[in-house]
Amino acid sequence: MHYGHLHHIRRTKDETGADGIVVALSSYFTQRGEPALLSKWDRAESALQAGANLVLELPVFFSCHNAGVFAAGAVDILAATGLVRTLSFGMEEPDFDVAPLLAILVHEPVTFKDTLKKYLNSGFSYVKARAEALASFSPEYGAFVSSPNNSLALAYMVHIARRGYGIRCISVQRTGGGYHDTALAASDGLPFFASASAIRRGLEKEGFEAVESAIPPSTGSVVRRSLEQGRYVLSKDILWRIARATLLRTPKETLALSSEMREGMENRMLRFSEECGSWDEFVGKCVTGRYTRGRVQRQLMHMLLGIGHDENRAFQAHGPAYIHPLAADEIGVEILRKMRKTSRLPLRGKLPLRARWPEGRLAFLESSAAALWEGIAPTLDPGAEKKRHLITGQGCAEGENAL
Repeated sequence: MHYGHLHHIRRTKDETGADGIVVALSSYFTQRGEPALLSKWDRAESALQAGANLVLELPVFFSCHNAGVFAAGAVDILAATGLVRTLSFGMEEPDFDVAPLLAILVHEPVTFKDTLKKYLNSGFSYVKARAEALASFSPEYGAFVSSPNNSLALAYMVHIARRGYGIRCISVQRTGGGYHDTALAASDGLPFFASASAIRRGLEKEGFEAVESAIPPSTGSVVRRSLEQGRYVLSKDILWRIARATLLRTPKETLALSSEMREGMENRMLRFSEECGSWDEFVGKCVTGRYTRGRVQRQLMHMLLGIGHDENRAFQAHGPAYIHPLAADEIGVEILRKMRKTSRLPLRGKLPLRARWPEGRLAFLESSAAALWEGIAPTLDPGAEKKRHLITGQGCAEGENAL
């Protein structure tokens, strides 16, 4: 929860005059296919302190997936509340006229499909192939979708349009460090919002003091507490040992059935798992023109969580199966009470592990992700994540009653 997020929440409040701010928060593993720095509960607490009123979980199946699936899961959950009327997101170019782009992506004309297929067959990644296909309509379209936040924003808008949700979209100008920027401050000394990547790298290389000024004080207290308690993940050393051992004991035929495993990538993974000594070295060797770093990392995580091809397609077709709140202040508690009547998905105070498919299976994956995350944190406290419950703001001790 950095200053860019804080800026986003404040601008959203100012521009919409909304009665409340509802956040869809990623689970333990992110869209990059990497473990989150802090647990979802500690991040939810930070969001609440920064001005969010209600924080809802984006289950790991959706949070650790490509932009389309990530966006669809988040939008479906927010739409299912029956109360969210506006979706706010950051963009590099919020003033860009996206209407023609949306028309192409929603309706997918034959010329677009054919051009996209041509570039995919040439060995391009999906992201690059799509950019080239859109550039064939207009060069500026290709440049626009090549920016990560623009691309994700389009994914939100496309899903809203396809589902016919009555949700309007507003965009906030993304400021400060870029998605992959590792700078913690501007070189000219001007105000600067450091990216999550920069903050994480600063913590790993130099410690808390190096990033303290790059995060809000309320976030700083949560981060400091998590560091002191060993409830964080900065290194992927243990994760790599787990992944390597899993790869080496998995038959090629079984690995080929893992989610998103295509075109013989299982052979590449098995070959490099024998010789690589770190997560980054392994991922770097697996990356190709078609398979980006993010995709390779997500494939690894899907393999570790036991998500197969068929299950992947089934969950994408079905969408989220429940709503699991993580944190709420007084306004958030009131929103939860209203959601008892308006929500189109079951409202769950705890993960519905014993429910039927898909609820039970999605909950099991979430529980597995929690166990894996706490297993690679410096301090192992088995089952600690399962014991966590709705975080409430000051004066909201009755929060759980709203569920």
